[in-house]
Amino acid sequence: MKSDLDDIPALINENKTRKKLIDPVLKKYGWYKQYIKEEVNSVKSDFAGKQLVYFKGSFQKGVDRFIDYVLLDENNSVLAIIEAKSFAKDAKSGRIQARTYSKDIESQVNRKVPIFLTNGRKWFLIDEDGIEREVSGPFSQEDLKRRNDLFHKREVPKDVAINDEIVDRPRSVQIVRKLSEHFSEGHRKALVHMATGTGKTRVAMAIIDLLIKANVIQNVLFLADRTSLVDQAKTNGFQEFFTEPVEDLREGFSTSGRLYVCTVQSMMSRKPRIFVERFSPGFFDLIVFDEAHRSIYDANKAIDKYFDAIKIGLTATPRKHEAKSTYEMFDCKEEGPTVEYSYEDALRDGVLVPYTAEIIETEVLSEGIKGKKLSAKLKDDLRRQEIDPDSVDFSGSEFDRVFMDDRTNELIIREFMATCYKSDEGKPCKSIFFCASKRHAEYMKNIFGKLFPKMGNEVQVITSGHYRAIDEIKRFKLESEPRIALSVGMLDTGVDIPEVCNLVFVKPVFSGIRFWQMIGRGTRNFESCKHPEWLSEKTKKDFKIFDFKIGGHSNIKFHEFKVSTERAPQKDVLTKIFDNRVNLLEKPLTDDQKKLISGKVIQSVEALDTSSFFVRPKSDIVDRVKEHSFDLENYMEDLRKEIAPLLVMNPGENADVSSFILQAEKLFPLILDCRYDQIYEIRNYVREKAANILQKEASLMVVKENKDKITKVLQPEFWQDLTFEDVEFIVRELAPLMLYYEPTPGKIALINKKDTVLTREHYEREVKEDEELLIFLDKNPLIKNIKDGMGITSLELKALEKQLSSLRPEITVENIQKFRQKDFIAFLKEILGIPNEADPKKLIEKKFDEFIIRNHYYSSHQMNFLILLKKVFAERKYVDISDFGKPPLSDEHPLDYFQLSDLQFLVNQCNEIQVA
Repeated sequence: MKSDLDDIPALINENKTRKKLIDPVLKKYGWYKQYIKEEVNSVKSDFAGKQLVYFKGSFQKGVDRFIDYVLLDENNSVLAIIEAKSFAKDAKSGRIQARTYSKDIESQVNRKVPIFLTNGRKWFLIDEDGIEREVSGPFSQEDLKRRNDLFHKREVPKDVAINDEIVDRPRSVQIVRKLSEHFSEGHRKALVHMATGTGKTRVAMAIIDLLIKANVIQNVLFLADRTSLVDQAKTNGFQEFFTEPVEDLREGFSTSGRLYVCTVQSMMSRKPRIFVERFSPGFFDLIVFDEAHRSIYDANKAIDKYFDAIKIGLTATPRKHEAKSTYEMFDCKEEGPTVEYSYEDALRDGVLVPYTAEIIETEVLSEGIKGKKLSAKLKDDLRRQEIDPDSVDFSGSEFDRVFMDDRTNELIIREFMATCYKSDEGKPCKSIFFCASKRHAEYMKNIFGKLFPKMGNEVQVITSGHYRAIDEIKRFKLESEPRIALSVGMLDTGVDIPEVCNLVFVKPVFSGIRFWQMIGRGTRNFESCKHPEWLSEKTKKDFKIFDFKIGGHSNIKFHEFKVSTERAPQKDVLTKIFDNRVNLLEKPLTDDQKKLISGKVIQSVEALDTSSFFVRPKSDIVDRVKEHSFDLENYMEDLRKEIAPLLVMNPGENADVSSFILQAEKLFPLILDCRYDQIYEIRNYVREKAANILQKEASLMVVKENKDKITKVLQPEFWQDLTFEDVEFIVRELAPLMLYYEPTPGKIALINKKDTVLTREHYEREVKEDEELLIFLDKNPLIKNIKDGMGITSLELKALEKQLSSLRPEITVENIQKFRQKDFIAFLKEILGIPNEADPKKLIEKKFDEFIIRNHYYSSHQMNFLILLKKVFAERKYVDISDFGKPPLSDEHPLDYFQLSDLQFLVNQCNEIQVA
């Protein structure tokens, strides 16, 4: 893609930088010339009166100062200024003079003016708060106006009330408050770790609501890599808690709303140009990244780099499994999230439930199948499948990939049905089977039908290969039938079905992130369930996992006791193709071979859009490489480290076409190294693809027209003495035809060998108490007084509550009695292991009665008030003088019957009562 930047030499002066680089970018983001003023005199202009003075060829030395660019509102008010430097200079070198210009303007208009610093390659913003950061480019006029309005209306986020209709759990409220404090300090990024099922979406909606009310943000984007997560944010998030319509960017480009949802894939779409660049860099004020660790579709963090927004990452990944890159992306300095609510914390709070697991090892899944040990009948079955039984030596880990054993599937189903959680009518509770493949799920469905015919409607396959699979997910979630979902991928994450009580793993899961997402399908507690009739004994205290070991791999043991390592972001196919071509340039090539490969490399480089924010900072390197296309081997470092990462911005090819090119071009180095065995493997790959396409000759004109070319690569002689030109023929002529390739299902051996259980281990996920809390309980003197029976007073309990809540914010009298519906004293004694023989409230009321009896001189009106005070005190465990001014005590008008000194005396008496 050609642009004006293609003609720019490595060093150009400031004037050319402005004309060639800065002006086109301003135009790209919608700026009309009438609102862009250049060389404005910051000293002599009347900015308040909107009368600007420009440079006219001469200036008054020591007095005049000229601003490179002034960006105006439609009413000619200043929105921002730009300080430009030449292409070769550091963009930030203009910081001091730009600050001087902005002060000149501010002194007249009495408001802050944002500053952009640029050399055409890089852009930096100094916002109204003086926070300096790199941005991908200037903001549009509309975005600068919106942000200016927000700045002048904004409140301090930590002072804004939290909407308790969105979040009402103590931990969720605490997390939202901590985030509001975090952003009040000027931070622009935060990582929120909350275990699946603890209310991440609600927390996200609550902080969005708070920041909108604080006038910190207006345009919000909720981003995820899975359609189900985006749908959930749209329906269970924005549409439930906000009245404004939601713009779904999966359906097309829009700038007409305030609340937006999209997938990462749609935002990174490259047809006709990258979707993100259709927005101004300042369009979104806040972006929420759900499942923040998922970088596979944005390995270069292009969305993060492009938009200048407050960014919140949401993740359910346990701290020990989280990638370092995720912490870095959200500016977490100590390799920990900004706020955290772990699975362990949620278990202790009763917000989530633990699991019990049966780790089951079977003979076939563990040891595999040896053909020589099979019965005569099973050997004959293999021969009918054109498989030599004597050559069969399948490992257990090859189950479903190489062989299928329905007797093993029968064993899995029987083991499940024998001990799974069942509802009162005898049906399995809601259950998910994580099957090895779509094919495996269909096998399981058939075997369920044979073993338990009456359960036909209760067992359904839910995979992406089924038309309207989303309808079946909705039925699984909202209706009693089906009870059992045989799934591959679709129910791993992003689907909230609290009633799920059984999870069955019939596949190895090596990703720690993936495993904990899958576990999260069962962690919801009883309070989350809307259909207790689907549960075992109409309650849910835990859920059950059936972990079938495949090739000796136990998912439970692997992930509970092993820390996952971070997987490097995967390169896309276009980048891999480019890397392979660059690597070839280091090999001994003939002139013709070098010309062919160099041409391919340069073709990719020339396809880069040098006006793109992602390519622009490297434009000098891009130009240098293009100028030396004849000796690219001298620029290998540039090609590998600087150019290759930019290729993700090039228009994408069809996945089948790109994959074919990648495989076919592996022939180049194999030809050079005479590696005929590997050439043979790729030959088979190419011929299989060609033969598949040739079958469509009758139905597709394009195949019929290219029949001779397709047939050519099927001939043995084509592959004799293979040359670079032959490989280029394959790429040039066959690759475009891969659009019509339709894969045929791989053949696997069907062996129904009887299977038996070898070992069965029971594993229970313990709810461990917080280590720090246990130490506190062991050493605290007030706790010791409770344990020793000496008791503590109301004032001492108040001090103890403060100490406890500093360790565990949810441990307050109000929270325990409201959310756990348990008396605070009873709760304390429970965690201390002290028998609770009597109702704590009754004991407090009894001691209060003793006080009333001792002071029998009170009037009847005063006595009535004291009885109310007794009830309030027994419930709250302490009172303060301010409580007499609040309901329910204020409702009785205590100052009508008591002097203020009398009320203080009552407070003092209450504080001396032993409450525990």
